[in-house]
Amino acid sequence: MSIPPGALAKALQELDRSMRKSLDGTKIENIKNIIGDYAIAAAVASGVAGVAPGFAGVAAALTQAGFVWATYVQINKTLNISMSENTAKFIGSAIVTNLVTSAGAFIAILIGSSILSMVPVLGQAAAIALNAGLGYTIIYVSAIIYLKLITRMMQPDGTLKVSESDDTKHIIRNIIKESNIKDMVKEGKAAYKQAKEDGSLDKAKKAKTCPKCGAEVKDGQKFCSECGAEL
Repeated sequence: MSIPPGALAKALQELDRSMRKSLDGTKIENIKNIIGDYAIAAAVASGVAGVAPGFAGVAAALTQAGFVWATYVQINKTLNISMSENTAKFIGSAIVTNLVTSAGAFIAILIGSSILSMVPVLGQAAAIALNAGLGYTIIYVSAIIYLKLITRMMQPDGTLKVSESDDTKHIIRNIIKESNIKDMVKEGKAAYKQAKEDGSLDKAKKAKTCPKCGAEVKDGQKFCSECGAEL
């Protein structure tokens, strides 16, 4: 996944500074790929959710809950950050909730998708496309917010202290308020377009993935190697 100059690139640069320039090219590339892979998996899952009539946009947004925290877990592994799965879920839920309720760009896509999915054939096709783009963009933007959260909460000794508390929720709300979410959404949509054009999205549609976290799975595999979900 290539990153043009923008919010994600800046977030990685700021994180590198907070970690005392300890991010080498390999780690940065791994984080980029993690975000891209999970965003694509979320796009595929959201597109499927869009087939259902009615509140498809809302269903697609809810589908993202698992993909969001799974993305954070993989980023943590790359950065050697110790964090429980429950804490990652807590942060993921807080970030997505604040993004959806605070960002007009997301709300517009959700409403449009819900209305379109109630129109036969062409409406459902449009809803699938909208939901897929929404799924990708939510993962992309929420990953940027997460990187900003890590940067803000990194201690001078290089450790990260994040708790499942109202204080953490307050910090997340402030980060989102201070960020240009519309530009992040545009950047995410551009990255989604690139994934469609370079064939990454079509490749992902053919691959078998975990329905909970989007990780790739093999034939005959009974449990996901990433999140442990039964397949």
